[in-house]
Amino acid sequence: MHHSQPLLHAVLQVLIRNFDRTFEEDNFLRLDAGDLTAVISSDDLEVASELKVYQVVRRWVQGEPTKRGPFLGELLHYVRFPLFGPEDGGLRQGMYKPHILCIDTQMCEYQQLESEEAHMSCYEPQAEVWEKLPGLQSLTHACCTSNGDKVYLSGGVYKNAYSNAVYEFNAFTNQWFQLPAMQISRAAHGFVYDRQKLYAIGGWRRFQSFLNLAESLDLVTERWTPMAKLPFALSHPASTVLREKVYLLGGATVPLATGFFAAGAVAGENGIYVIGGYTEKKNEDWQERALVPENRHSTRKCFFVNEAGKVNANVAVPKLRRGLANAGVIRCGTRIYVLGGEDLSQRYKVIYHWQPGETRWHRASAEIPVPREGISRFGCATLLRPKPHILQLFQVTSVVIASAVAKS
Repeated sequence: MHHSQPLLHAVLQVLIRNFDRTFEEDNFLRLDAGDLTAVISSDDLEVASELKVYQVVRRWVQGEPTKRGPFLGELLHYVRFPLFGPEDGGLRQGMYKPHILCIDTQMCEYQQLESEEAHMSCYEPQAEVWEKLPGLQSLTHACCTSNGDKVYLSGGVYKNAYSNAVYEFNAFTNQWFQLPAMQISRAAHGFVYDRQKLYAIGGWRRFQSFLNLAESLDLVTERWTPMAKLPFALSHPASTVLREKVYLLGGATVPLATGFFAAGAVAGENGIYVIGGYTEKKNEDWQERALVPENRHSTRKCFFVNEAGKVNANVAVPKLRRGLANAGVIRCGTRIYVLGGEDLSQRYKVIYHWQPGETRWHRASAEIPVPREGISRFGCATLLRPKPHILQLFQVTSVVIASAVAKS
């Protein structure tokens, strides 16, 4: 083959044009260093992921490590590492910093909806620093969840109309994108992410018109699918995922003698931490589907629920420093954070944190940067933000891609 340059050129062109289909074949192992360089350095290489280029180089060197090892550095020069995306195995721990994203959807109650966007800020817990990020136009009372470098919002209320809209925020682009809308408009619902799916469960679509309907969005196919109905209508539950199971904890309209709702929940290794919330005693005049503020109080109580859904009193969780409901409850690193929240008299903007094993909650020196006394019932999620040097690589990549598209 190597004695016929036209034939060799033709073979290399076939490999370049069909790289996605042939990169795992043994043909690449028989190439010499110069020929492999010609393939992987080509701008015409038909490849969906730069990870595949790296895998070819790795397999080729491992085929004869003593002989080919000296070529590794030169070959890696042609692997375009900035084109590696988060889907190619995800960012390593040293490439990002965990942040807490807060979306102040209550600001719409105080501002002109047509001219203001929902204020959104990102909190870096280690440095206790806030940074403003672009919010969504006229967003109010939506539910929030996250997966690594993406945050998702769904539903909510806009001008007394209930929404079925779903949005995604990307930490690499700092931009919002609209996803397929839910089949049912809802607010105050359970909303979680697990294994490339979003789950929207329960909620309400008019004041005290509660839902027992649930649906899931496959983020790969971008299709919503109805799920099994809840055994009863439910709103304001705490929701989380533990070991590929979706959990709803408490909620309004649960047919029990004591109501419990508007709490926070975060999954640990072996169970779920449930933080704060409202408790409500139901008297003789209590009616199904009715909330009774006169019998309600915010609680300091926190507890641990095992995988079977049972409270485990052997796991000690200290009480909050004050009773709080509708707070942002987030696990970030090894700590659980409680941001803002309310009781029956006022809202707060204080931040508390606690780590399993500690005996009390600690107050952070920073507060949520809102212009009024406090904030509650707001979107809150953990967001993994790439460090500046990693983010710069992806920004360079976008310029390269745009340039390539312009030339084609």
